Amino acid sequence: MNTLIKISVFTISLFCVFSCKTQHFEMPEYGKNETEKEIKMKKVHNFRAVGNIKNMEGRSLKEGMFYRSAHLHKLKKKSFDQLEKLGIKEIIDLRNSKEIFQKPDHLPNQIAYKKYSAFEDEGDQLSQARKLVLKGKVNASDADKRMIDFYREYVTENPATIKTIITEVLDSKYPILYHCTAGKDRTGIVTALVLTILKFDKETIYNEYLLSNNFRKDLVEKRLRLANTLHFLYPKMDLQVLEKLSWVEKRYLDAAFGEIDKKYGSTDAYIQQVLGISEMKREEYIQKFTY
Repeated sequence: MNTLIKISVFTISLFCVFSCKTQHFEMPEYGKNETEKEIKMKKVHNFRAVGNIKNMEGRSLKEGMFYRSAHLHKLKKKSFDQLEKLGIKEIIDLRNSKEIFQKPDHLPNQIAYKKYSAFEDEGDQLSQARKLVLKGKVNASDADKRMIDFYREYVTENPATIKTIITEVLDSKYPILYHCTAGKDRTGIVTALVLTILKFDKETIYNEYLLSNNFRKDLVEKRLRLANTLHFLYPKMDLQVLEKLSWVEKRYLDAAFGEIDKKYGSTDAYIQQVLGISEMKREEYIQKFTY
């Protein structure tokens, strides 16, 4: 797994510590149709229910079945009732073992917690990558390339784990929540795969994916402003790298689906061969989650 990309996908805590020279930030692409509403939960970001959308057959996704978010390390006990009211019975953590060890989810006891990492940070590459960024040895174009590489690798490098994640989500009898660190990359890919299985069109899937930019806007802009102010701490760092790692882009999801097409011929073939979902089973899922 590429070294730098591990820092981006985990939306590292570099945000609040470094910067370079003052500069203008580019506007990210936002989801045009805010089909989903952010669920306000203290100390939890990008928390929302996937829904209010129709698939290619004109069937609507049932409300309150799939929830997605950033990590729940700072979830307050006062918010436990919110999870219960949403009917969430199971939470899937997509982070790797080191991330989980450093910032474990804070959850009510009655919720089933499962963790499935499609890759691990072997050799402490995350820490090494951070050092390279701080020293200014990584630029924005390199960060962009490695983001694309990550998306390509995530869907194909550890297919058994991806299959387990997707099966766990789709076989759940109750509302389920899955998350990573920022709730945008790994969580975004999993959501895109689930919606593809349920036969939602590309425009709908990509719009849902880009909504992470809508819901993270205030958080990211605040962190970027702070980093810009503290440029004297790490003057060699390219702040555009931080910006690149903060947003999602269509090209990243394109890379994931492109790799699937390249390796398996089509998403339908990937669904059958890698995820082990036959056409009959796929239809069962569509009937289960849409109306």
